[in-house]
Amino acid sequence: MSPGSQGLPADFFASFVEGCSDPVVSVDRKGTIVYANPATEAVLGYDPAALRGRDLASLVASEAADGRVRSVRERFAQVDGLDDRGSFSVPIRHADGHTVTFSVRFHEHSTGEGCGGGGSDGDPDAETDDTDAVYTGVFRDGVEEVGGETLETFRNLVEHAGHAIYVTDVDGTIEYVNPAFTDHTGYEPEEVLGETPAILNSGEMPDEYFDSLWSTLLDGEVWEEDIIDRRRDDEPYHAHQTIAPVLGDDSEVSRFVAIQTDVTARKAAMAQLKQYRDIVERLDDPVLLQNRDGEFELLNEAVSEFAGVDREALYGTDEFAFMDAETAAEVDERRRGVLDAEEMAEYEVSPTFPESDREATFSTQRYPYYDADGDLAGTFAICRNVTDRKERERELERYERAINGATDLIAAVDRDGRLLFANPQYREYHGLGDRDVTELTLADVVPEDGYEDVERQVERALRGESVEYRTTRTHPTRGTRTFDVRYYPLDSPDDGEPAGVVGVLRDVTDSENRARQLRVVDRVLQHNLRNALTVVRGRAEQIAAGAADSADAAEYIVSRADGLLQTSEKAHHITEILSDAPETEPVDVGRVARQVVAARAEEFPRATVEASVPDDGVATASATTWLSRAIDELVRNAVEHHDRDRPTVTVSVEVHPDAVEVRVEDDGPGLTGMNRDVLVDGTAVDALYHGSGLGLWLVYWVVQQSGGSAAVAAAEPRGTVVTLTFPRADD
Repeated sequence: MSPGSQGLPADFFASFVEGCSDPVVSVDRKGTIVYANPATEAVLGYDPAALRGRDLASLVASEAADGRVRSVRERFAQVDGLDDRGSFSVPIRHADGHTVTFSVRFHEHSTGEGCGGGGSDGDPDAETDDTDAVYTGVFRDGVEEVGGETLETFRNLVEHAGHAIYVTDVDGTIEYVNPAFTDHTGYEPEEVLGETPAILNSGEMPDEYFDSLWSTLLDGEVWEEDIIDRRRDDEPYHAHQTIAPVLGDDSEVSRFVAIQTDVTARKAAMAQLKQYRDIVERLDDPVLLQNRDGEFELLNEAVSEFAGVDREALYGTDEFAFMDAETAAEVDERRRGVLDAEEMAEYEVSPTFPESDREATFSTQRYPYYDADGDLAGTFAICRNVTDRKERERELERYERAINGATDLIAAVDRDGRLLFANPQYREYHGLGDRDVTELTLADVVPEDGYEDVERQVERALRGESVEYRTTRTHPTRGTRTFDVRYYPLDSPDDGEPAGVVGVLRDVTDSENRARQLRVVDRVLQHNLRNALTVVRGRAEQIAAGAADSADAAEYIVSRADGLLQTSEKAHHITEILSDAPETEPVDVGRVARQVVAARAEEFPRATVEASVPDDGVATASATTWLSRAIDELVRNAVEHHDRDRPTVTVSVEVHPDAVEVRVEDDGPGLTGMNRDVLVDGTAVDALYHGSGLGLWLVYWVVQQSGGSAAVAAAEPRGTVVTLTFPRADD
C-alpha cells in the first residue's frame, strides 16, 4: 500500500478498481488471471468471471509472424520482474476477433491489498487461496488516453517521416518501426517486431562501438554516431543514427527511440570527393579555381611549386602575383573570354616564374563553373605541363625537315613490316600521295618480284645488323632505277630487340648511267679513233710518197672522218640523255613515227621506208622527248647496215589498254648477239666498240628513261623486228 493510502478503507480501493474505465487485470506468478474488472467486458467483450483461470498470454493477438507477439507472450509467461519492465505495448485480441493495442504497466502487490485479489465473480473483496504476490496492470488505449488528436498528430509525423524510426523496449526488443524504416532497410514490420537491432548488424562495427552505445543510453544520455548497417538484401549502408532513451512516469528508462538517416550516398560522394582531391593534389600539373574577379579560391600544390610561392599566400591573388606580366595579361584575357562566352577554351602559354626562376609551357583547358544556384561563379583551369613535349616536337620538327628535305627515299617499318612513316620522296616514288602510310605494309609497296629480297634484308636489320647493298627496281614510268640501299635497326624504347627498321634508298641511277656511258664512249672513241687514225696515217703516208692515187686516198680519209663525226654525235646525244632528269611527258607516238619515216624515206631514196600508224592523238605514250631520236636510230641502223641494195623498213604503231607499242621491222641480215644485248638490257658494254652499237645503246637509254622496255625477234623470212613498249599516257 502506498503512503497516501493510510487511513482509507479497503472498499475505497475496491470501488475505484471496479469503477475504472480501463481494463484492470491481475495475474499470479504463473501468469494466470486471478482478477479482471468490469471494464474488461466493456472494452474487450470478455466476461470477467470467465477470464479467471486463463493465461493472460492467451489474450495476446495470435499473428504468428509478428515478433512483437512472441516478445509479449514471453513476458507474460515469465511474470517475475514484470513490474520492472515499465510501460510497454500489448496487442490484445477482442472477443469479436479484432486486435486492440494497449499501453500497460504492471505493479507487484500482495493479495491482501484491496484490489489485488478479487474473486471470480468480480468482487474485489473476495479473497483467494493464493497468498503469494500478484501483478496488476491497467490496460490503457494510448490514443484515447492522450485525447486522440494530439497523439494522432505525432503518429502521422512519425509515420510520414523520411527518416527510419524504430522503438525498442529497455531490453532492445523492437516494438515499432515506421514506413521509412521499411524503405531504408527492406524489412517489413512483421519481420523485425520482437527482434533486436542486431538484425541490421553488418559485422563491420567493432564491439567497442556497441559497448559505448549501451553505456551512454543506460546513463540516460543520447547516443549519436555514424554506423554501417546491412539491409535485408545484405547490401551494407551508412547511416547517421541517433538513439534517445524515453523516461516513464517514474523517471526510469522505459524504452528507446532510434532515428536513422541514410547517408550512403553522402558517404560515397565524400569518398569520391576525397579521391578527386587526392588525385588533384598528386597531379604534377597546376589546377586552379578563380572567381569572377580572377582571385584564386582553390590551388593544388603544383601551382605553388611552379610559382615558388606558398600556396596559402596565393589565395585571393591572381596570375600577376607569380608570373611575368605579359603572360599574366594573356591568361587574364583568356579567362575573361571564358566568362563572356561561358564556353571552354583551350590555349597554350609559356610563362616565366620570377620567384622560382623557372620557365614552362602549359596546354591549358579553362572551363566556366557555376555555384549551387546555377549562377556563373568563375573559371576552373587545368594546366598541363607540355614543356618536354614541346622540346621533343621541336627536335622532331628538325629531324622531319632534314628527312623530308633529303633527296633520298626514307621510310621505316615495325617488326611486322607495317610502315611507320615515309618521307615525301618515298611517297612520290611509290605513288602513295598523302594517304596514311600506317595502313600499309612492305608487301603493299614493294613490287612482287623484288619483295623477297627486301624481306630478307629487313630481317637482317631486325637482328641488329646494319645492311648495305645495291639493287635495281623497275618503276612504272621511270623505268629501271639503281639504288644504294641502307637498312638500320630502329632502337626500342626499352632497349630490347629493335622495334623496326629504317630504310634509306639513294637513287644512283643517273650517276651510274653516266659512269657507264663514259666507259662506253671512252671505249668506242678509243677503238674508232685508233683504227681510223691508223688508216688515215697510212693513206697520208702513201699520198706523201706518191705511191697511191691521191684522189682515192683523200676520199677514203673523208669517209672515215665522217664516220668519226657520226660516232661523236651519238656519244653527245647519249651524254645529253643521261644529263637530263628522267622526266616524261605525253608524246604522240603515231605522229613522231610518221615524221621519222618521211625524213628517212627522203634521205634514202633506194630504200622502201613505210609507216602504219593510227591517226594523230590516238597513240599517246608517256615518254621522254628523245623518243623520236630512238625511232630514227632504229630506222637508220636498219637501212645503213642492210646487205641488199633496196632494203625495206616498216614502222608500225599499236595502242593497247595500258601501253603503246612501236615495231620497226626490216628484211636485213639481222642483229648480232652483242647488239641485241645492248638494245634490250645495255649489258654488252665490254663488247661495244663500233658506232652502230653506240646508236643502239642510245635507243636503250631512251627506253629506260621513258619507263619502257625493248624486245628483239627474228622476222620471216629474214630480218629483224624491234619492239619498243612505252606506258600509255593518262587521258
